[in-house]
Amino acid sequence: MALERTDAIIAGVNKAGTTSLFVSLSTHPDVAPSSVKETRYFLPARYGQPLAPISVWDDYFAPNGSRPVHLEATPSYFYGGDHIAPVLRDRTVNPHVIVVLREPVSRAISFFSYQKVRLRIPADCDIVDYLATADRLGPDAFLDPANERYMAFRGGCYAEFLPSWLDAFGTERLLVLDFARLIADPEGTVRDTAARLGLDPAAFPATAASSENRTTGFRFRGLQQLALAGNDRLEVAFRRRPAVKRSLRSFYYRLNGRNQSEAIPDAVRAELAARYGEANARLAAQLDAVGITRPGWLGEGGGGQTSSGART
Repeated sequence: MALERTDAIIAGVNKAGTTSLFVSLSTHPDVAPSSVKETRYFLPARYGQPLAPISVWDDYFAPNGSRPVHLEATPSYFYGGDHIAPVLRDRTVNPHVIVVLREPVSRAISFFSYQKVRLRIPADCDIVDYLATADRLGPDAFLDPANERYMAFRGGCYAEFLPSWLDAFGTERLLVLDFARLIADPEGTVRDTAARLGLDPAAFPATAASSENRTTGFRFRGLQQLALAGNDRLEVAFRRRPAVKRSLRSFYYRLNGRNQSEAIPDAVRAELAARYGEANARLAAQLDAVGITRPGWLGEGGGGQTSSGART
């Protein structure tokens, strides 16, 4: 029996394994992955801008468009839920949205490091100064896409953004995953996610689980700038030939890579944890109210849909 067409969107969050999840799900024979991971098609709605014709979005899946599940991943969608969620719901076919939540302190630090790797903030920028700059930005400042680089702290206040997605999709079409489980049990998480999308979990190849987009530092800024530009320009080709990308990436890391380990003072970690306290409490209440089991870092509570999408 032919599967129903489903548009599956990994809508968030940044630095929570969305690339690995996208690549892993893309190996399923019934999945048509977008030609670039982040189509960003719906992102203009976040900033009050019009969208291109829906045919533009459909074109991202053209090479394998006859496959029943069309998959894309733009993790910045999550933060524009008030505007993006209803438009995405109304413009796609049988939409299912996936959100991966990561413990917010570690996500904030990873996001901060990633902005350095992407050359969006200076390599010698101190996290205390970075957070202070971000704190000076009011909510309206984040209507400017250029300020996305300062979303380290705000991006972990998930309770501000989740209700819009729940309102638009409910628990049947919104799957909340725990990043910690994705890391600890990637194959199980991918299989469970596939089942929620109506896919046969047994149809994955043996090497379906993938680990992608780890934050790796660099030694030479000029070479990093060239590598980033080349990667962005050739993404479509790399998505079609993942083995080639892995080989080139391995070579580049040997040539210009270095460990990207930020020396984050314990006091900063403690301050971030305290600042997230209220938002985490609200998130726990939101998940409990709709029967979604909390991620492990939120503690015990809730029932119904687990972070893997199963029912308890």
